[in-house]
Amino acid sequence: MTAAGLVLATVLGTRALAVDGVVPDTDGRPAALSAASDPVVQVVVTAASSIDAQRLADALRVYLDELGIRVGAWSAPEAGDLQKRLDDARRLGEAVRAVAVVRAERGARDQVKIELVDLATDKALVVSVPRPARDEDLYRALALKIQAVLRATLSEARADLDPRSALGRLVAQGDAGGAAAGEAGAPTARAALALDAGYGVVSFPAGGPLFDGLVVRASWRVGPTIELGAGTAALGTASASSGNVVATASIVPLHLSARRPLTVGPAQLLVGPSVDATYIRIAASSATTPVRSARNLLFGVGAEAEGRLVVLGAAWLFARAAAFVHSLQSTRKGFLQRFWR
Repeated sequence: MTAAGLVLATVLGTRALAVDGVVPDTDGRPAALSAASDPVVQVVVTAASSIDAQRLADALRVYLDELGIRVGAWSAPEAGDLQKRLDDARRLGEAVRAVAVVRAERGARDQVKIELVDLATDKALVVSVPRPARDEDLYRALALKIQAVLRATLSEARADLDPRSALGRLVAQGDAGGAAAGEAGAPTARAALALDAGYGVVSFPAGGPLFDGLVVRASWRVGPTIELGAGTAALGTASASSGNVVATASIVPLHLSARRPLTVGPAQLLVGPSVDATYIRIAASSATTPVRSARNLLFGVGAEAEGRLVVLGAAWLFARAAAFVHSLQSTRKGFLQRFWR
C-alpha cells in the first residue's frame, strides 16, 4: 500500500561557494576587481540575432562551470556603434555584478565578432573567429576563444588574484607550468557548495495534516549538468481526536536528490529524481481507553522541481515542490486514516 506525500518550500537562500574569492580591493585597483571576490563569479553572454546566446552560454559553461564560474545568457542591449555596445555591456555587468560581459555577432567574410568587457581588469577587447560550417563547431569555437581571451586579460591582474579562487584557477590553466604543478599535487578545482534555508510546508499523507516549519538544504554542483542535494526540516506537530482518544503526530523528513540545472539569464530551473526517508511518530493518549503510541520509518521515491531567481550576487529567491510515494504498512495506514481522513 502507498501514501503520497507533498513537500513545498519557498524561501530566500544564500549561496556560499568554496574558495571563489580574490584578494580584496586595495591600493586603488579597479572596483570591479573587488566585485570578483563575491562568492558567485559570473560571466554574462549576449548576442545579436544571428547568434543563439543561450547555446553560446551552454557551450561556455562546459569550460567554466567546473571552476565555479557561473555563465548566464541575457538579452542583448539595443544595437548601436561599438562604443555604445561596450558601454551598455559595462553597465549590464555592473548591474549584475559580473566579472565579464561577452557579446557575439556575425561579422564580415564568414567571421564572428566577439566583444568582451572584462570588468575585473577594466579592459575591453574585440576579436574575430572564422565561422565553421557546422553550428556545433561554431559554438564550441566561440566558447574556446572567449575562455582564452578572458584568461589573457585576467592574467594581467595575476598578482591581485587568489590562486585558489575561480578566476585564479582559470588563469593558472593557461600557464605552461600549471599542469606540472597540478600533477605535483596542487589543489584541484572544487565544486560549488550552497546552503539554503526557509519556510516549508509538508502534507503527509496526501490530503492529511499539514506540517510547517524550517526547511534546510545543502547542494553540491558536481559538474555542469548535475547538482546533488540533501535536505531536512524541523516541523511542527499536528493533532487530531477520535472519541476520547487524542493523537499528536510529528515527522522528520530527509530528502536526497540529483537535479539537472537549466539556466536562462538570472533564472534557473532544476528538475530531477529524489528519494525520501521520513520518521513519523504518533503519540496517543486517552483518559478512559488504553492506547499505544506508534513509530515508523517510511521510504519513498519521487521527483522535485525548483525555480530560482538571482536577486543579489550571492543570493536568490526560489520555490521548490516535491512529491513522493511512500511504502506504508497497512496497520500504520489504518492508524493514520482513523484520525486524519
